[in-house]
Amino acid sequence: MLVRFEEWLANQHYREDLIGDLARLPIMQNVDRKPSKQKHNEHKKWVEIVIRIAEPRYIRVFNEAWQEFLLEKEAANSLD
Repeated sequence: MLVRFEEWLANQHYREDLIGDLARLPIMQNVDRKPSKQKHNEHKKWVEIVIRIAEPRYIRVFNEAWQEFLLEKEAANSLD
């Protein structure tokens, strides 16, 4: 099963913590899905989006969210 950060983050909108705040930001909900000829680097795409927010606290929150996402992705892949 292919788990994408965009979907994982959208499912975190209910949380009453900083990751939930990040998920509710409009910029995080309205991500351009531009097709690319380059190999898709999901992490790089999201880092660039978080940098555009220009609030340093969200960099730390994104890093925490990304780590949680990777753990869930790994767990989902091990079930396949």
